[in-house]
Amino acid sequence: MNSKYDQLVQHRIIQTYKEMHQWYEDTFLSWEWWLLVILFLGSWVVFIKLVHKEKLHFLLLVGLLWIIISSNLDSIGYDLGLWGYPKQLIPLLPKAYLFDYAIIPVIYMLMYQYFPKGRAFFIANLLVAASAAFIGEPVFHWLGIYKTFHWSSFYSFPIYFVIGYIVKIIVEKVKKTSKINRIQDSHRHQN
Repeated sequence: MNSKYDQLVQHRIIQTYKEMHQWYEDTFLSWEWWLLVILFLGSWVVFIKLVHKEKLHFLLLVGLLWIIISSNLDSIGYDLGLWGYPKQLIPLLPKAYLFDYAIIPVIYMLMYQYFPKGRAFFIANLLVAASAAFIGEPVFHWLGIYKTFHWSSFYSFPIYFVIGYIVKIIVEKVKKTSKINRIQDSHRHQN
C-alpha cells in the first residue's frame, strides 16, 4: 500500500536526482562554482590568518552557533520557497553551504573578536547586518548564485542583527560559566 507519505518521499527522491543532474550540467566546474570554492576556502584562510589563538575556543563557539542558526533558518526559507540557490557548491549539502558554513560564521567570528563589547559591538553588528543584507545578498543575486522569490533584504537585515545579539548573549553566558568553573576548580585544588 502506497501511503501519501511514501509518495512524497518518492517525489523528493526524483526532485533530488533532477537537482543533482542540473547541478552537474549547469554548475559543476563553471566560473560560478569556482567562485564558490574560492570564497569558501578563502573565508577560512582569512579566519586562520586573523584569529587570535587565545580566543579561539570562544570564537569557534560563535561560528558554530551561527552555522546552526543560519543553516536551519536557510533550510526553512528554502523549503518554503522564499529563496533559492541556482548555483551551489555541492548539491546534496545544505543549499547555502558557502554562506552558512563559511562567509557568515567567519565574518561574525572576526567581528566578535575585534568588537566584543558595548557600543563597538552594536555598531559593528549593525554594519555587518546591513552589509550582508543590502550589499552581500544583492551581489550574490546579481551573480546568479542566490535568488529570492518571496523575500526582501529588508527582512534579512533585522534577522542578521538580532541573531548577532542572540549569539553574543549565549557566548557571554558560556564565558561567565566557564570563568566560574575555573575559579571553583582552582579553589578545590588549593584545599
